[in-house]
Amino acid sequence: MRLFNDYSYYHFILWKRDGPLLHYHMMILNLESLKEEYDYLLCLKFDYPQALLNADINEIVRGLQAIFYDQPDTFVVLTLRKEAPLYQVSNDEFVYSFSCGFLHFRSMLLKIAPARLLGKNLLFEILNSLGNGGSRFNRIIVRQIPFGLSDHVVTHVCDVVIPHRGNVLHLHTLTRFLNRLKNLNVFIGIDQPVLGEDFIFGQNYKDVSFYSFKPNPVGPYVIRNWLINEGEAEFVFFQDSDDIPCADRFERLSAFMYENEIPLCGSHEIRLDYFKRTVQAVRYPLNVSAALQNGPVHALLHPSSAILRKEFFACNRLSDNRIFANDTKFLYYCYFKLAKISNIDEFLYIRRLRPGSLTTSPDTCIGSLERTYLINRWVLDFTLVKGNLLKLEDSCLNYEGTRRKIAVVKLC
Repeated sequence: MRLFNDYSYYHFILWKRDGPLLHYHMMILNLESLKEEYDYLLCLKFDYPQALLNADINEIVRGLQAIFYDQPDTFVVLTLRKEAPLYQVSNDEFVYSFSCGFLHFRSMLLKIAPARLLGKNLLFEILNSLGNGGSRFNRIIVRQIPFGLSDHVVTHVCDVVIPHRGNVLHLHTLTRFLNRLKNLNVFIGIDQPVLGEDFIFGQNYKDVSFYSFKPNPVGPYVIRNWLINEGEAEFVFFQDSDDIPCADRFERLSAFMYENEIPLCGSHEIRLDYFKRTVQAVRYPLNVSAALQNGPVHALLHPSSAILRKEFFACNRLSDNRIFANDTKFLYYCYFKLAKISNIDEFLYIRRLRPGSLTTSPDTCIGSLERTYLINRWVLDFTLVKGNLLKLEDSCLNYEGTRRKIAVVKLC
């Protein structure tokens, strides 16, 4: 079964378990026009027609049914499989397609303002609602078409370190998602005043530890370094508190690292752009080491990555003398210390590009004067070390520690 309709429309496929597929094409699904209940919903939309002409709906539905059979409360983001870039990050296609349980979808739409539903990207509004705790979906995953992924992988125990500063709702939603996953030890560092009952929800999660850091702000690198010392797992995962991990992120990435003997590894990202209200696929080079061999480029998203514990300390930890940009410096240092740095060819991380973050605020954003100055220094020393003109231990890529006295209190 293939679709040959106007590709500018949303294409909705509805079905019951073991029942026929019903196809609607419209700017948006009118739920009131449906005369019966369905079990599942698939929405397909692409920016160019060939994608729909080549879409094998039966094959997609079979893959989705296998997911929903094991995990019925899963929301699946869908995009097309495409080759990863060779040398640096690539901002690729906008993403509109998804699939989920029909009843959950219908109840969630009632919580979204009607004006939002008529916007350019329905998926953005849905993911924004999910990211703010506005649904009964407890898992989000991303699949590329054709799927080509096994949903059964060997699991490893993982530590997850999360610095938090900002909207408590984002952290609450993140903790709720993480709490449903197995084999995780979660460590959260609060980098803002703890007021009233803001973080009382932390008492509901037995595998989550909350710590308060002062004086605020200490920055994410002080917190990450400190929290890593609290754990013991071989695999250490980074995670930003305002982003959303895919439900299979930890098991899939740790298994990939173990099977391929990779000490530092990231993934592609699905980017929620709050400035343009769009969803975009952002891909990274699979062989980060080879990309950096070609030059000091942006080849790995730090919060999407995981590192082996012993290799983290072999690379001297993250510099924590400032509150931004030091993840880039750490990657450049790791290039000279680690045998292999990679990205898995899957989307395992959903990132919010939003106002007020360190990467978008005027004083610290990409392109700001101070960040540009730092990057230029690191690029110069990276090039000199790579050309054997400077020793790594004499370069500015080395660890630099904070001079401030940091007080840490465990909250729960």
